Amino acid sequence: MNRLNIKIIGLGEGGAKVVGKMISAKIGNAEVEFICAGMDENIMLVSDARKNIFLNRDMTTLYKNFSEALSGANVIFMVGGLGSNSARAAVPIITSCAKNIGALTIAFMCRPFVLENFLRKMNADYTLNNLRGKVDTLFDVPAEKFFMLRINQAEISLNELFDVANEIFCRGVKIFLDILQADANPMLCRWGNAAFGYGEGKNPLDAIKSAAKFPTLNDDDIKNADGILVSIIGKKILKLTSVEAANDFVRHQMKSGAEFFSREDVDATQGEKVFAAIICTRNTPNIATDGS
Repeated sequence: MNRLNIKIIGLGEGGAKVVGKMISAKIGNAEVEFICAGMDENIMLVSDARKNIFLNRDMTTLYKNFSEALSGANVIFMVGGLGSNSARAAVPIITSCAKNIGALTIAFMCRPFVLENFLRKMNADYTLNNLRGKVDTLFDVPAEKFFMLRINQAEISLNELFDVANEIFCRGVKIFLDILQADANPMLCRWGNAAFGYGEGKNPLDAIKSAAKFPTLNDDDIKNADGILVSIIGKKILKLTSVEAANDFVRHQMKSGAEFFSREDVDATQGEKVFAAIICTRNTPNIATDGS
C-alpha cells in the first residue's frame, strides 16, 4: 500500500498547542510532518514542531518558505483560530501552494468567541473567505460550542475554553489520520463544509449515540446532511450485528438520497470502550470508498 505524505500545520499560538498535543500523543507516523507558522517568534522558538515558519517576513520569502515546507505533500491539515493574525497571513499562501502541488487540504478552525474583539472577528471573516471553496474539507467551529463541554463548570476562562478546542481539534485530526493511514485514499478528504462529532460507549450503538450528541454537531447536521461517514473503532473485531445497529441509528435519521459511508477498524490501544466518529457534509462528498 502506498503511503501518503501528510503535513500538519499549526497556525498561531493555538495551532502550535494542537501540534504539541499531537506530537506528545505520538499521533501519526513517520510519514506525518508537523509544522508551525506564526507571528510570535517566542512561541515558534519553543514549538515542538521540527519545522517552524515565521510569518513576519516579506511575501516573496513566505511563499518560498511554505513552498519548500509543503513540497511533496499529498494531504495538508491546517489547525488554528480563525481570528488570529497568523491564520489571516498564512491561509491564502497555504491554499495557493496546495493547489500548485495538487495536495488535498483539511482545515480545523475555531471561530472567535462572541466576546472577542472586532479585529479578531474581521480576521475570521477574511480567513473564512480564503478557506471556503479552496480547501477540500472545512470544519469552522464557533468557540461557544466548546463551552458546552464545560457546561457544569461554574466559571471558565478563555484560555481553558481554547484548551478544550485544542483537544477536540487534536482528536479531529486523528480521526482523519486513522482513516487515511488505513486506506491511503486522499479522496476521503473531500467533504466540503463539514461538521464532526465523536464519542465512546460500551458498544458501537452507544458510541455512535454519544458521537451524535457531541457539541460540535448541531441537532440538524445528521438529518440535513448530503453525506455522512461513520467510523467505528474497537479493541477487537466488532460483531457485524452491533455495527449495523449503530449504522442504522444514523441512517434512519438521514434524508432520502443522502450518501452513507461506514468503516470499522481494530485498534489494540483503544481500551475497553468502542470509539465512534461521525462526519457530516451538506455538499455531495467526493470520495472513493464502499458505501453500506
